[in-house]
Amino acid sequence: MLVHILLLAFIAQVKTTSICDRKSCVCWVKNVQNEDYQGENVQCSYVEKDILKGDYELPDIVNSLDLASNKIETVHSSHLLDSTTLIELLLNDNAITKVDVNSFQLPELKRLDLSNNQLELIDEEVFSNMRKLEYLNLANNRFTTFTKMNFHHLSSLNDIVLDNNNIGPSLKDSNLFDRSGSGLTNKIKSLSISGINLNTVPDNFFVDAYDISSLIISNNNITSVFEIPFTLKHLDLSDNPIKEISAEDFTDLIALQELNLDNLLIKEIPDYIFEHLPSLRKLTLERNNNLANFSKLAFGREVLDDPAEFKLESLSLKGSRLTRLDEALAVPLGELTELDLQGNPWRCDCDFVWVKTLQLSDQYTQHLRCDKPTTLFNAKIFDLKEKYFTCESRNRGFEIAIVVICATLGFVAIWVFLCLPTRKTGCGLFKNMYGPSTAYSILPMAASFHNDVDR
Repeated sequence: MLVHILLLAFIAQVKTTSICDRKSCVCWVKNVQNEDYQGENVQCSYVEKDILKGDYELPDIVNSLDLASNKIETVHSSHLLDSTTLIELLLNDNAITKVDVNSFQLPELKRLDLSNNQLELIDEEVFSNMRKLEYLNLANNRFTTFTKMNFHHLSSLNDIVLDNNNIGPSLKDSNLFDRSGSGLTNKIKSLSISGINLNTVPDNFFVDAYDISSLIISNNNITSVFEIPFTLKHLDLSDNPIKEISAEDFTDLIALQELNLDNLLIKEIPDYIFEHLPSLRKLTLERNNNLANFSKLAFGREVLDDPAEFKLESLSLKGSRLTRLDEALAVPLGELTELDLQGNPWRCDCDFVWVKTLQLSDQYTQHLRCDKPTTLFNAKIFDLKEKYFTCESRNRGFEIAIVVICATLGFVAIWVFLCLPTRKTGCGLFKNMYGPSTAYSILPMAASFHNDVDR
């Protein structure tokens, strides 16, 4: 009898073993200021494939559980997914194809990461016990239609990542913010839909996203700028085949602070395009291989003389095809705290020497180099002395003009010297040089005419 009692006690002890007792897991206390909670963080990534099948329990008070990279294929009920204190759960980089209903008994969960798995469908009841969830990452799965991702119960969700799921084509017929309950609620503040194979953004696409402040819609097939929500603070349009942008595309975006326009097909930054973005702080225009012209009036005319209202702090034009910038931009660009002009084929002549007056940190001058003229190819602009920034064609033209003027003046002086009334004989030299004068050619004709009359 005693043996049976000891055996049962041992079994009970095994079943209630804390996950923190495993040598392969790391547990530590999270100390975060301005938070109302404090508990252990459990890091159990790269542990074992069947970790959810083990009879391990979480600490009494736990904030975060990391189960990434364990080759988990199915998420099912487990002691590890049953907690009244867990706030963050990381299940990314597994091989999950299915999430069972009622797997998550996590009423306080706020952050869930299911990215980099093989999910094609999530039942709406999966989220029924996570009504406080604020952040959900489903990037890099195998969803092909938005209707297979039901968010009916996620009334608190405000940040969602759907990158690299082929759901773009299905959005032609279904609304991302479906009011029937399957779509996202109007509480969404941050949306990332990069690489979803989206070709066009329908009109009023974001009409129900009242509070959206961040939109990442990069790496799609969008060819023109769509109707942008006026509430945005951060917008990423990079890696789309957009060929043209204009000032009308960015009107009324008074809250926009960050704008990413990397790797588009645009050829120029036109006049006044950024003039009506009073809150803009960071602007990136990197890797625009067709970009050859940046208007001096891109930020408006007033900032060229008085940058008092110029709030931009960071600008990157790295890796484009610009060869020159107008010197008129020296005033506003001089106000920036970060300016990256590297990786452009700059023409280092007298029209570009003003760039050396900008106060750039070393990290932004290492690859700021000349492309033309050939004598300065690949030279570091900030290592060159100003005397090397010359305009050869302009100087040559000036020299030719001087020679022509001098020759003309010399000819006029000689003519004046020889043809003055006191120098008539000298002027005759010119007459002899160019043949008989008109007066002498007429005299014989006149004499002949009088002889005919006498007869």
